Amino acid sequence: MKIPDLFPRILNEKYFCGLDIGGESIKAAILEIQENAPPNLVGVYQTPTKGFQNSSVSDLSELAESIHLTLSELMKKTGVKLKDVFLGINGELGEQRLSQAVIPLTERGSKIIGQRDIQKIQRHARLLGIKMDEIILHDFPQFYRVDDVNTALNPVGLHGRKLEIQSLLIVIRDTLLKNLIKAVNQAGFDVREPFYTSYASAHVALTREQKKQGCLLLDMGDRSTVFLFFKDDSLKYMSKIPIAGKHVTEKIAGQLNLPIGLAEDIKKSYALATTDPEVMALEEEILLKREEGYMPVKKGIINEGIQPIIAQLVAEIQKELKISGVIQQLQGGIVMVGGGAMLPGLPECIEEATHLPVRIGKIQMEMKRLHHSAKYASAVGLAYIGLEKHGRTKPAVEKPWPQRVSHKMRELYQEYF
Repeated sequence: MKIPDLFPRILNEKYFCGLDIGGESIKAAILEIQENAPPNLVGVYQTPTKGFQNSSVSDLSELAESIHLTLSELMKKTGVKLKDVFLGINGELGEQRLSQAVIPLTERGSKIIGQRDIQKIQRHARLLGIKMDEIILHDFPQFYRVDDVNTALNPVGLHGRKLEIQSLLIVIRDTLLKNLIKAVNQAGFDVREPFYTSYASAHVALTREQKKQGCLLLDMGDRSTVFLFFKDDSLKYMSKIPIAGKHVTEKIAGQLNLPIGLAEDIKKSYALATTDPEVMALEEEILLKREEGYMPVKKGIINEGIQPIIAQLVAEIQKELKISGVIQQLQGGIVMVGGGAMLPGLPECIEEATHLPVRIGKIQMEMKRLHHSAKYASAVGLAYIGLEKHGRTKPAVEKPWPQRVSHKMRELYQEYF
């Protein structure tokens, strides 16, 4: 089923908030509409996630409390009062479906394909592409084919007897979405509309030129890395790699027999992704506080310990590049976002293995200085995509009735003749 329009109002609010509920942290960002100027990033905030484990709501009250804390602190920090948010569905929760549908246009002769035909075949593709317990977040038509021979991105106006479509759908389980919305409601806020987080990140981490010429976005989250390929300003391919930041943390925790929280701190402060033997052999030590006292650990041992996970991640990326067949189309290179992408040396490891330019994503808008902007690309992207869809909506100017009648007659003529 298609995602319902949760709040079908035409609003002209000044502020738009994106809320990204991740396995490790909850991030929120506020954008402000400016007159005759690009949107302004007012502020960002994050808190640790509670009540959300293994890609599901484990404790509704705890999750609602975490959401309330994040948004209330952001409001306090920025002085902006929020009523609703654009909710992010992170990489682990969304699934992709490739759907095809075919409809006959006429029994005899041919007809001019109209907008109604496009809407009809899109509905068919959506119905065929999902299960009963799923809701569609995004629908990306890949191409249309007329009479098995003529492939087009927009077939309106062409003659044909049969129309085919191939669409890329991003879906989520209905019950999971309802539970997330309920947690936001219990926190005292409304959900204006949900979006897939990785796709939202691309709205601020990639330029339109990159998405036109061919660019790969790697969104490295908590438990998975989302692989998104853009070409001709549209999403063309999506997959998920089951390796991300949490696996690096768990490797450090297991190697040094440490709690996950302490291992995460060590990863952020000292871990380095590298294949350089000299770096892995570093003798410099750090002191870890244990119950029995302080334990010295060489930095080289930490770097060497995470190398198998890094090698596995790089191998999976290479595998996806081969399966997708997009490697020759990446004129825009590879851009990395998400908290896991902040591991020093990781872009260089991927660049060395793929022979493609790799960089950490930066938010492509005017803003105050923001440290680790790739980490907040999801929350900012959610606010931005919501602003683009709802913030600049203007009431349509109604045409005079003779023009409306003429337009309707033209549509009917094309539909049946």
